Amino acid sequence: MGMNRILLVDDDTLVIKIYQSILKNSGFELEVATTGNEMLSSLAVKKPDVILLDVILPDHNGLELCKQVKNDPAFSTTKIILVSGREISPVQVAEGIEMGADDYLVKPFHPKELLARLKNCLKLKQTEEALRQKNTEMKKLYNHLQHVREEERKIIAREVQEELGQITAVLKMDIDWLAMQMPDEPKAQKERMLNASFTTKHMIEHIRSIASSLRPSMLDELGLYASLEAHCRKMKSVHGIDMVFKHDDREEGLTAEIKTVVYRICQEALMNVIQHADAVEVTVYIQLDKQLLQLRIVDNGKGFDIASQENVLGLISMRERALSVNGHFQIDSILGEGTTVSLSIPCQ
Repeated sequence: MGMNRILLVDDDTLVIKIYQSILKNSGFELEVATTGNEMLSSLAVKKPDVILLDVILPDHNGLELCKQVKNDPAFSTTKIILVSGREISPVQVAEGIEMGADDYLVKPFHPKELLARLKNCLKLKQTEEALRQKNTEMKKLYNHLQHVREEERKIIAREVQEELGQITAVLKMDIDWLAMQMPDEPKAQKERMLNASFTTKHMIEHIRSIASSLRPSMLDELGLYASLEAHCRKMKSVHGIDMVFKHDDREEGLTAEIKTVVYRICQEALMNVIQHADAVEVTVYIQLDKQLLQLRIVDNGKGFDIASQENVLGLISMRERALSVNGHFQIDSILGEGTTVSLSIPCQ
């Protein structure tokens, strides 16, 4: 592992020499910029671990430079220690912290204080990077498990539909054939045959419903919009809720992963409406442009206190599904005025 890179931004030559003297034998690689412009030019090339940034520079305000760097995702883990003279007020110190500074150093300072603050920032940076790496690994694992789960659902759905469904269909045909071949049987036997035929018909419908809930074949064959529209129709028919599905006329460019995520989140959200909202009207909106897919599910139910439900597994699952495709999931609810579920997913 190489030396930690420190970028010093200060226009005072005497102060620069003091820094160089302190850091000379401390295992740091020191680069110097005397203006804000030099600092910005050096950032992308040197990629410093820590920036020692003077608040007052000849061409820039140090606080604004701090904010600019911290708002750039490329330098999200770069630590910034703001350095100022005693003329800087506590209010300005607070402002610097609010703009993203990781620490503050006031001139004149003791060499041990400088080294301690640098080491503390580096430890923080290492911890954050380790957490980012773990989060990345967890996200990859989650995505893999979701993919495996959907593939297993697809296989089970196919087995249920094709094997159990066909066997039950054949059984019904045999029962109906027997009923036709025995027209003179007593009434009790005929009623039992009709009942058996009705039971097998119900079994076929139930098998199809199970297969569809596991993995709707329509999602792979006809696409997301057709699947969601069919799902809304079914829920309206079964539960008696006025459920409307609205969408634009295109879904080109959506990956199979995004389609699955949107369908599953919609499925989960609508089930929550059925089970908890006491709603009589639900509208599902979906819109897609070249860069963003947006889904909104609006109900007129009783609403709920979001803060008390933050850790409910269903909500956590929907958020994790959204994150798996770099999406943003949000719920807004007001007691007595209904709930809105929003999902946005970048498509490029």
